[in-house]
Amino acid sequence: MITLATADLVVLAVFAATLFGLGFSAKLRELSVFQFVTAGRQLTLPWFVATLVTTWYGGVLGIGESVSYYGIGTWLLLGVPYYIFAGIYAARMAGQVREADQFSIPERVAHRWGKGAGLVSGSLVFLLAVPAAHVLMLATLVQGLTGWGLPIAIPVAVLCGTAFLYKGGLLADVRVGMLAFVLMYVGFAVMVGFSIGTYGLGSLAEIKQPNALSFTGGQQPLAILSFFILGAWTIVDPGFHQRVASAASPEVGRRGVWVAIAFWMLFDILTVTAGMFALRLLPEMPANPLLIFPALAQAVLPAGLKGIFLCGLLGTIVSALVGYSLVAGSSMGREILGRAFDLDDAKTRAAIRLGIAISSLLAALLSFAVQSVVALWYSWAGAVVGALLMPTVVAYSSRKVRWRPGAVVFSQIAGFTVAVSWMVFGLRTNNPLLEVEWMGQRFGLGTLIPGLVVSGIVLGWESLIQAKRKSA
Repeated sequence: MITLATADLVVLAVFAATLFGLGFSAKLRELSVFQFVTAGRQLTLPWFVATLVTTWYGGVLGIGESVSYYGIGTWLLLGVPYYIFAGIYAARMAGQVREADQFSIPERVAHRWGKGAGLVSGSLVFLLAVPAAHVLMLATLVQGLTGWGLPIAIPVAVLCGTAFLYKGGLLADVRVGMLAFVLMYVGFAVMVGFSIGTYGLGSLAEIKQPNALSFTGGQQPLAILSFFILGAWTIVDPGFHQRVASAASPEVGRRGVWVAIAFWMLFDILTVTAGMFALRLLPEMPANPLLIFPALAQAVLPAGLKGIFLCGLLGTIVSALVGYSLVAGSSMGREILGRAFDLDDAKTRAAIRLGIAISSLLAALLSFAVQSVVALWYSWAGAVVGALLMPTVVAYSSRKVRWRPGAVVFSQIAGFTVAVSWMVFGLRTNNPLLEVEWMGQRFGLGTLIPGLVVSGIVLGWESLIQAKRKSA
């Protein structure tokens, strides 16, 4: 339990009132799917950077969990790969995504390979966008603040994280994201500044946990490679993609991603440092590693500052939860139901809201079944990314790749099926991180690599068939 003084309660009450006030007061210029999903593609640089940073960093409690496993190596394993792939995205894809008439991955895939491929991509994007990790993190904080069990905390988290989305769409998310952007940096700056001022940065050298001070987190080369490959998630992440597609111009999209990378680096320094102080100062780790940051706040921060820090955690998670719920709802309502049944604009908006509700239910079920953010990243998300990655990259490429629509559909279905089967096997054998042993090294293989390999085999074989036909 996190105990709160009057000053903390006041800070949290002001935060909640501001958050919901910004969300519910969002007014769209017109009642259309285009406005609801993209805010009219008018995000200027400050708004674009703020919403991109908070959405893509919504897994803040997962960083605390990761520090408990890998120590300072968390920066290498869960930071550097995403900077690299985000840089590739900025240099090679951001401009194309914003310039395209299509503003979603499934729409682009359908443009390239037809309705069937678009429907399968829409289904995969829906599954990737389901905010299970964010629901789990928000529910964990609710649990820590109230003492409620997860069966109660999870529905409360879903309701608080999506209520204002039904009215304001992306505009509501962006307004909430700007508040979260400010608070996430202020909150962790307070935590790190207070810890350094009180205990000194040099005290981190006294950490006793094995490998905590290792730059690699004690991981062997194959494990590090596995983490780096997972960073390819950036290329097909639907929340990332939606924000770039909603930028005011291609230049805002390109420049904004570079600026966001700099902010992610700064926030990684703050969060990993805070996690290291948790390893140093907490007499014992919480039974639930997702509670490391709240436990540190409980142990270290005085009244008032604790409330500010918790607002930073809550704002970051809520902003990402809102963003991914919108993408999931849009994928279900617009890319699947809307295209399958040729719905008009009004019915598509209703279908999007239905999709948000369905994604919230699925997120609640997943978060209850897999109570580890790192495992959710590694297993559920990786299964979808592996199936989506190659068709998405080629869809935005200028190369004339002559894959038949059926081959693209089969590659996605086969890749996802194999990856999910591997995930289920890991859960049934009590191996949620999907660790394997190969070449004398034990590491988490995850689901992305198996799914990508299967997808690559199918599409590689298709490329050979087309090359033979062309030369015949």
